[in-house]
Amino acid sequence: MNYYIITGASRGLGRAIAENLLSKDNHLFCISRRMNDDVITEAGLKDCKIDYFEYDFNFIEEIDMLISTIFERINFSKAQTVCMINNAATLNPIKPVGKYPSFEIISSMNVNLIAPMLLISEFIRRTEEVSCNKMIVNISSGAGKHPYYGWGCYCSAKAALDMFTGCVGLEQSNSPNPVKIISFNPGIMDTDMQSEIRQSREEDFEQVERFIKLKEQGKLKSPDFVAKKLLELIHNNETKSGMLYDINELQ
Repeated sequence: MNYYIITGASRGLGRAIAENLLSKDNHLFCISRRMNDDVITEAGLKDCKIDYFEYDFNFIEEIDMLISTIFERINFSKAQTVCMINNAATLNPIKPVGKYPSFEIISSMNVNLIAPMLLISEFIRRTEEVSCNKMIVNISSGAGKHPYYGWGCYCSAKAALDMFTGCVGLEQSNSPNPVKIISFNPGIMDTDMQSEIRQSREEDFEQVERFIKLKEQGKLKSPDFVAKKLLELIHNNETKSGMLYDINELQ
């Protein structure tokens, strides 16, 4: 059995990943703020076992309990693969620094950085003695490499998560039962998040017109296309731990 933990599974890339993994050989653990009943229905039609958890990653204090519940449902004696995909994220606040209250900074860092760090730490701790294929994917962004006006929190969180990926990859290279970990930049996709970006005010996000034109010119990738490319990367034995992969650099 292959076990996949997917955060932010209700829409966009997370939903597309889940839908592409619906198979009787897989057991999915989907996590999002709101449950997606369509994914659950599709899983039933395809005889795929699924556990769905409604959870807001802004509440980091209960993450250990969440991951404990998930790992209690994994039969490691029959596990071929255990994979976690940290996809949940928020762009907010979309404003220049100094234009929003402190709690919005805290919320952004909780969801985009602290929550995945905690999940990664618990995943490694709980699978230390497990010898099956183990992998963690952190969904990154070009914003982790390039500063964007009005995206200070989001850019900083993604940059930090990429560095954390590299550090964990280095540490795991010395482990007898290593966890492979990568960051993956999915590029610009046609998702609800992109819709939110296009609704930004120019004084809050200076590049809003560029993102509007990308949509008008049909240059946004579909979540399904990106999900398929990511799964190819996950299943490729040549994928190297600790690396940042960019969809635009994949064949």
